[in-house]
Amino acid sequence: MEKERYFLQLFNELEEYLRITYHKGDYSYTGFITRLYQIKKNRENMIINNNHNFEIIKQAAQMRNIISHNNDVLVPSERFIDEFKNIVEKITKPLIVRRIMTKYNDLQTVDLKATVGDVVDLLKTSGYSTIPVIEKDDLIGIFTEKSLFDYLSLKDSKSIDKAMKIKDIIEAIDLNNHPRKYYDFISADTSIYDAYQLFNKDIKQRREMLLLLVTQNGKSGEHLLGIIALRDLENHLIN
Repeated sequence: MEKERYFLQLFNELEEYLRITYHKGDYSYTGFITRLYQIKKNRENMIINNNHNFEIIKQAAQMRNIISHNNDVLVPSERFIDEFKNIVEKITKPLIVRRIMTKYNDLQTVDLKATVGDVVDLLKTSGYSTIPVIEKDDLIGIFTEKSLFDYLSLKDSKSIDKAMKIKDIIEAIDLNNHPRKYYDFISADTSIYDAYQLFNKDIKQRREMLLLLVTQNGKSGEHLLGIIALRDLENHLIN
């Protein structure tokens, strides 16, 4: 009975979490599978969106029904319980942004006096796709691989000198001047799934969020604790 009891405990934990998070606490067990399909269809949870995880949860629902009505017919294997436990924990106890962000002190940054050549070299050597431009602890903008192309599109000049200062191309890195590219603020205690959704919310409008800036409460004007890039989230969601 130990395995069955532990399995039921895991399932009840998952069911309770989904009920509270996605249906305001108002659906019965008989509607569990229906609601599970709705969550997947609406892409509301990255773990449930995964086809393998989805099938495991469906199997668990069927097993829960059998065990609840006749507990001497089915005993979940340790392998299944371990896999189901891993899925349940990822859903009900997701990592928060604070745990995976690149901390402020570890950031690769430049200031306005840096040259274009230096920043391009930093992109190559660091492996990052974005370099925050910070002046006196204030975020001025974000330099990316596309910043030079943006500068050329904004200016009549058709050339860029590596000796140019970042301040000379400020129009291309100041995201407030770019309607298609932007960054947003996020609380350090936000789940990685909610953070991931922020990167995808403007796809239809063809906007591109470059970074999430992490502060304690997710508000501008607060001390910058770190940054989150889409790649950071994907690495944790896939693994």
